[in-house]
Order: sequence, then C-alpha cells, then structure tokens
Amino acid sequence: MSNYQEKDLESFIEEYLLSKNGYIKRVSGDYDKNLCLDKELFISFIESTQSEKLEEIKKRLGENYKEEFFKKVSIQIKEKGIVKALQTCVEVKGIKIFLAYAKPNTNFNQQSEQNYNHNTLSIIRQLYFSQQSKDSIDIVLFLNGIPLVTIELKNPFTHQNVYDAIKQYKTDRNPREPLLNRCIVYFALDSDLSFMTTKLEGEKTYFLPFNRGLNNGSGEIGLSNGAGNPLSEGIKTAYMWEKIFTKATLINLIFNFVQIIKKNDKEVIIFPRFHQFDLIEKLLLDAKENGVGQRYLIEHSAGSGKSNSIAWLAHNLVSLHRLENGKMQNIFDTIIVVTDRKALDSQIRENVQSFSQDKNLVEAITQGSRQLRNALEEGKKIIITTIQKFPYILDEITQLKAKTFAILIDEAHSSQSGSNAQKLGEVIRDKDESQNEESQENTETTIEDEITEIIKNKKLQPNASYFAFTATPKPTTLELFGTACEIQNTKKFIPFHLYPMKQAIEEGFILDVLQGYTTYKSYYRILSRIEENPLYDKKKANAKLKAYVVSNVETIKKKSSIMIEHFFNKTFRKINGKAKAMVVTSSRKNAINYYFAFREYLRANYPNFKAIVAFSGEVALNGETYSESGLNGFGESVLKKEFKKDEYKFLIVAEKYQTGFDEPLLHTMYVDKALSGVNAVQTLSRLNRTCPNKEDTCVIDFVNTHEDIAKAFEPFYEQTYLGEATEDEQIFTLKTNLAEYGIYTQDEIDSFVKAILNREKEDIIHPKLDIMVGRFNGKQEDERKEFYTKAKTYLKAYSFLVQILPYEDIELEKLYILLKKLVTKLAPPNADDFAKDILKNIDFDSFRVQLDKSQNIILKANGELKPSQADGSSATPQTELEELSSIVKEFNEKFGMDFEERDKIVKDLHNIKNTMAKDERILNSLKNSDRQNLRIEFETILQEKFQDIIEENFALFQQFNDDNAFKNRITQTMFEMVCSNTKSHNLL
Repeated sequence: MSNYQEKDLESFIEEYLLSKNGYIKRVSGDYDKNLCLDKELFISFIESTQSEKLEEIKKRLGENYKEEFFKKVSIQIKEKGIVKALQTCVEVKGIKIFLAYAKPNTNFNQQSEQNYNHNTLSIIRQLYFSQQSKDSIDIVLFLNGIPLVTIELKNPFTHQNVYDAIKQYKTDRNPREPLLNRCIVYFALDSDLSFMTTKLEGEKTYFLPFNRGLNNGSGEIGLSNGAGNPLSEGIKTAYMWEKIFTKATLINLIFNFVQIIKKNDKEVIIFPRFHQFDLIEKLLLDAKENGVGQRYLIEHSAGSGKSNSIAWLAHNLVSLHRLENGKMQNIFDTIIVVTDRKALDSQIRENVQSFSQDKNLVEAITQGSRQLRNALEEGKKIIITTIQKFPYILDEITQLKAKTFAILIDEAHSSQSGSNAQKLGEVIRDKDESQNEESQENTETTIEDEITEIIKNKKLQPNASYFAFTATPKPTTLELFGTACEIQNTKKFIPFHLYPMKQAIEEGFILDVLQGYTTYKSYYRILSRIEENPLYDKKKANAKLKAYVVSNVETIKKKSSIMIEHFFNKTFRKINGKAKAMVVTSSRKNAINYYFAFREYLRANYPNFKAIVAFSGEVALNGETYSESGLNGFGESVLKKEFKKDEYKFLIVAEKYQTGFDEPLLHTMYVDKALSGVNAVQTLSRLNRTCPNKEDTCVIDFVNTHEDIAKAFEPFYEQTYLGEATEDEQIFTLKTNLAEYGIYTQDEIDSFVKAILNREKEDIIHPKLDIMVGRFNGKQEDERKEFYTKAKTYLKAYSFLVQILPYEDIELEKLYILLKKLVTKLAPPNADDFAKDILKNIDFDSFRVQLDKSQNIILKANGELKPSQADGSSATPQTELEELSSIVKEFNEKFGMDFEERDKIVKDLHNIKNTMAKDERILNSLKNSDRQNLRIEFETILQEKFQDIIEENFALFQQFNDDNAFKNRITQTMFEMVCSNTKSHNLL
C-alpha cells in the first residue's frame, strides 16, 4: 500500500507545472538569498528582451557590471515593492528596465507579443531561503527569476491540512526574511482547500479563502452552495496549478488585478479573491464571444468585495477587444459605472480611481451634469456617476452616434428603474441604428413614430451591455438581467455569477446576523372610555389600535429602557468596548419619541453616552417641529463621522441608514418595525460587517417572528432564481379592465397623448384631464379605489415590461402617458373611514413586554421567486363593521395576556409619580427649599395623592398605609425620580 507523503503532492504539482504549463525546473542552489533573485534566469530574460539597454548599462557600470546590476535591481524592488516594480519598471543608471511584460490586447505589435512570450516561469521545491536558519518553503514560483508566489503544502494523508500550513506561516516563518516580504502572494494549500495572504505578519497574519465555492460561481438551479471546493474527478484544488499558476493567469493577475492601496497610511497589496477573479474572467470571455448587447446579473453577497469587483471589471472592459470585420477592435467605447446612492457612488469612485494606472482614463462626475455631458462627448473611457444626473443632459448630447457602452449597475434592483433609467437609455442609444440619413430626410415624423422612439429608449439598448450587481435580486431584476434557462418546459432566470450569502458567512467575510435571534412579545390592554357602543370598520380599527399602542409614549419609554439596559449589560463590552447599536423604528414620529426617551434615560442612568436620530425632512409633533440636524446638533453630512465617536452608542433611524450604511462597529440592532423581503435582509445586514475583535452580532426584535425573518432571508441565502417568466398578457388584461370603468375614451387618450408630445401649454393639458377627474369623482367609492389601485399597478408593471417586451406596443405606451399624468390629479381614495374616531373613545390601560425566545434561525435552500401579478382583477374587500366593545375585547384577547395585579400597581404608581413631578408645590420647593424640607413637603403631598386612588386601587392604598417598608421604599424611589426628572428637564 502506498504511503502518501507531502512530497508526493509536491512532486505531482511540480510535474504538472513542468509538463503542462511550461515551467522551468530550478533548485535551491540557483537562488541568491541575499538578492532574492534567480540571477541566471533574470539576466537571460533581460538579454532576450532588452539587450540594447543592457549594453548601455554595461557601458555605465563597466565590464564586471552584472553583480552591480543585480544589486541595484534588488534594491529597487525592495524600495518600490514587487508590484510597482513589475507593473512599471526599475531604473539603473538612468536606464529603465522592465521586469516583465503584460500580454498585449491585440496582435498589432509583434515586438510586444515577442516580449510577452519571453516571460519565463520557474519552480523551486524546498527552497532554502534564509541566511539565518535552515528553513525551507515547499514551493516557490518565479517570474523571470523574481519570486512571486510561495506555497506551504500539506497532504491530509499525513494527518496535516491547510490550517497547519497557515499555522506554519504564522509561527515558523520570519516575515523579515527578504523572500517573505517581497513576494506578491503566499498560499497555504492542501488537496481540499486553498488560502492566501499578501502580507506575512507573524501571528497577526490574516489568510483569506481562495476557493471556488461549492457552486463554482454558477447560479445553476440545484447546485450545492457554501464555502470550499466542489467535488471533481481529480484533486479539489487542482484549479490552482491547472489555472491560477499558468503564465497567462499569473501575468494577467499581476498587470490587471493586483493593486496597491493606502490603508491606515500604509501601502497594502490587494489580490483578488477567487470569486472576484472568476467573475471578471467569465464576464470578459462571454463579452468577447458575444459582443455588445448582452445582460449579466451578478448576485454577490455583502462581504463579497463588490466595489473592488466593479473596479476590476471596469478597467478590464476598457481593453477588451474582439475581431470585427477582420480587425481587432474595442468592444466598448465607454464604460459607465452607475449607482443609485451617493454614498456608494463615492466609495466606488475611489476604488475605480485608485485601481487606475492612467489617471486620465477615469472621469468621476463630482461637479454636476455638465461634467457628465462633457465626459460622454469626449469619449472618456470610464465614467462613474449616479443615475440621477442623466435626465439633465439629454438635450445637450449631440455626439454619441455609433458608440458602444458597458453599463455597470450597482444595486440593480434600484438603479435600473423609473424615468432616470429611461433617460440613461435615451442618452446612450445609437440614434442611427435603424435609419440612415437619407431615409430620415425623406420621412415625416408622426405621433406614432415619436411614441415608438419613446418605447425604444425605455428598452435595454442594443449598443450597450449591462452588468448588474446586487446581493438581493428582485423578480424584475432577475428577469431583466438574469440568464434564461429552460427546465421542464418552463423558462426560468438565474444569475450569471453567484457568490451566495451562505458562502460569505462560512468564509468569514460577513457575520451571521440570524444567530441567537431574540424576539420579544408585547402585550397591551385598552379600555373603552364611553358608554355608547358605535360601529367601526374592524380591519381599520385594529390597525389603528395597534399603531396607537405601539406608538404610545409610555410603550416607547418601556422598550427604550429595555434596549438601553440590554446594551450596557450585554453589548457594551463587545468589540473591545467599541460596540454600537441601531434602533429601527416604524415612523419618523416614533423615531423622535424614541430619541427623547433615550435622551432622558441616558441622562439619568448613563450620562456619558448619547443617541443620534436619523430621519428625513421635518416632523410636526406635539405642537413642535423637529428636524434631524436640530435634534442632533449637527448636519447630516457629518452624521456618520460623529457616530464613530465613543460617546454615541445608539443610532435611531426611520427609513434611513437601513441600506448602504457600512459601519463595522454596529453590533446590536433593536427592531421595532415590521420587516419583510429585501427590506428585512438589507436592514439586518447593517450588522454583518466584520472588524477586529468583532465575533458576533445581536438582534432584539419587538415586532417580527423568527418565521417572518426566515421567510425574508431564505431566497437570498444560497441561490436565487425566478421560477417563471412574467406573462405579458396580464398587462393587456389590465388595460382592458381599466377601460371598463369609463373614466376615459380611446379618442381622449389619443388627443391627450398628442397634446403631450406637441408640448402644449398647461391650459390645454389640464382641461382634458379634468373631464376624466370629474368622471372618476362621480363613481362609487369602491370603484374609485379599484381604479386608482389598478392605474398605479399598470404604471409599475408597464415600466418593467416595456424593457423586456420584444415588440413596441404603441397603445400600451399611450395609456402609460395618460395615466402617469392622470393619477397625479386623482386624490388617493380614502374610503369612508369607519374607524376615524376610535382613538378618541379608548384609553391605554396596560402594557407589558416579555422575552419570547432567543434561538438561531436556520434557513432552508429555497430561493425561488415568482413574478409579480399585474392583472389588477382583484376586487376591493368589503368593509366589515363591528361594535366598539367587540373590537376592544378582541384586541385585548389578541395582544393582551393575563395581566397580574402588579401591572395595575405599576401603572398607578407611574401616574402618581407623573402628577408629583408636575405639582406646583413640589416645583416651588425644588427652587426654594433645602433637601430636608423638600423631603417633608414631598411626603405630605404623596400621602394626598395616594388618597386619590382609594376607589380605583384600594389594595395599593392599603399596602402604602399599612406596610412601612413598602411605603418608605416607594417614597424614596419616587423622591429620587422626581428630583432627577425635573432637573433633567431644566426645571430648576
């Protein structure tokens, strides 16, 4: 029986590289430990590619020039760093020497092709690299005699694996050795897994997975997903020597991927993770084979390094050529990187610019639409912008005919929707695609022609390829950009490339926010305050009652105290005391009330810490108007910077910072808002970013169940696909259904559209709409509601379908033009509110919040999405009226529980405390008396207040009078609370 050893795997890899990849076998003695060079191979490369320069150096250094030449090259590699030295050059006595040559984009220049072919790869096994020890590295790969890659190899048959190789790098390898601080990348490898790092720092060294993933980047339905490598006919990590260590790949990585960036004032080498390199390579291959006009959906989880992937893709697309009409030509004239959010625009802009060797190649649009227009007209190769800038330049674009574009879309589900996306299509569209100048001169443009042009502008343009990135694709995103496949005679849509959430978690690039997910249940009791028993709309009444109790100030105060105490007892010491929390609220008013509750509680109990609130616009509340900046004391532009300060531990949000906010110190989230679908995933994912000493996350949820959250996450955990295509017949059914309401006639649609396209003045437009509004207002309430809802559905559905339909339907577009204007004049129908007075007739009686359960949420591999239904055929549900007493009883049964008498006691004590804090006698004593006299006055007034509750709660009154210990405890507690409360509100 064979006794497989580590050296057997070494021999296998070496033999493959020598026989298949053109490597030259070298031995440890060929390596100069001091210079960190294989001098023989290095000088051979220089002689074969730069002999004239070498002769000139010989003249300047003298006959025995070689050793001096080697020494100067070695010093420059050390000073510049291996990446810069390879990507640019070194200089010896004023002569520029290239250490390697990139593969030329075309074969026009034979000399460049020859220089590239002279690049020489070599391998040394068991390289004794140190002058201080007898340590050796298992495998070192060289390019032109310069070490690039080291490999510590383990064979599981020897009871060691890749993690032992990682440990060997960390503990047994001195990072100050020339070899170990000059290479580009250091791999730890066994037969199953691969890891890499670009910097050895002893125990602090951080190794990244460099594995294919169980799905090998494929979005194919039914594949396993997760970290590691898939089963294969050979060794699982064979892709390393069969692909990554080839000349073409290594040199491509050096010149087109490896980057130097500044991080904490230090230069750091960026080497792509496997899924990033795999993505770019597959995209480039497909684009080269199929040319312009393609669509690609890239579903990459948070933690995938999306900004870097976009930057690498943009730069590689610039130089992508294809054989057209016998000539090699650029596939894309311009690369446009589009984002929908300013914060991400800035992040991506910085990445793309930092990856560029030629600073004139990239134009980041920071000065408005005029700069964007100029960049497009000047043919800038890479343009980074937000989609909002396109509508403002349409009329000024004059020179984009016959141009081709690569559109890189960040967060595709939001960026490629609405009128801004249409304007983008209109800007880049090749206006001469179907007509030559002669036919244009001889053709009179009709209204139908104009509408056809509008429709064509809304479609994905044939002179552009779209590369859409998202972690959470919606059904429309999958159908618009995904790859179509047919399974059991059903058309489905999958991502072109997939790096799933599961893999990102298992590889440690993001944290699993669903571990230890904790839910609280809230219980409420309400009372009717009137003797009458009026009828109310049951459904609306329950919704209002739930919103009322959830938004009640006392409810918010109670939950705030739970959140704050949980934070300081459980979270505060996380991330070495740097941990922060986010509070997610259901409305702007709730966010403000939470802010006040947090401020009051923190001042009283944790005065060194503060909360920040985030919401849009101004909010009127209790007779005051509040804004985010007014409450915080600083503007929105500095909020993220301020939040990093240690004093700010809580960020309270209402529809802000739930997407695109990457603060690694966020550890805990308190959720007081219903979450579902993509919104749930994006909101909770604010916690998943990693940083040093961050080991876990925490979610405390007061609204959603474990089942709710599992349902939201499951489509995006492993793989996401669209189970069937949208049925275009639905839009025609909806169009017919809308016409049946008699709000407009076909002649009126035609007349209105003609007026719009002729740019008639408003005194022509409004009367046409007013006739239709009159008919609408004459309908029954249910009909008005149905029509309005279906009109909105039509606008949304058609906006999507028009992009993918293989034909131009003028009548669908006409109705869209009409409805888009008409709905703005139709007040959203408010059905007779049979619940509008209910809040006046009930009182908030009791509230309790109770821990439900804390457990991990286990997700199933169910990623199928269904297309939205847009036939609009559903009828408005009938109003169900019910008596107030029944509604209150049912509400209490659903949201209440068997409250014990102590709940009543707590409520009454709380009310007494509040009345004491407002009593004029107490306030005067606070201003004018010392603490001793204040206490005497306080006890007297407190006795009076307890007299007032004899009828409502005799048991509490009796205990206060008969139990001195209870009385003293209540008196002392209330005294301290009232004093503290009045001081905190500046009443002294």
